[in-house]
Amino acid sequence: MERKNHTNKEVSMILQELADGLSVDEVTKKHRISRATLYRWRKRAERSGAQEISRLKQVDEENRRLKHLLAEAALEIQALKEQLKQLGWPKSGGRE
Repeated sequence: MERKNHTNKEVSMILQELADGLSVDEVTKKHRISRATLYRWRKRAERSGAQEISRLKQVDEENRRLKHLLAEAALEIQALKEQLKQLGWPKSGGRE
């Protein structure tokens, strides 16, 4: 069998056909790939999917933390502005 390098897009399309219900034999014949190649691609896709989920959870946690910090900073800025207003700032003739 001639060796062909498939792009990631082609691999995902082939794996999607498998997920859509085509049998392993149908997919391997249609795309002229070995069963071992198909199983290797599927295993790699499952592994990368789990890694992607883990990475997304980390990103979500970091995003939550940063939003919390931003909210705290905004509250602090608002409190400081109110304190400055009570002290009469900005003075007349100054920039606002």
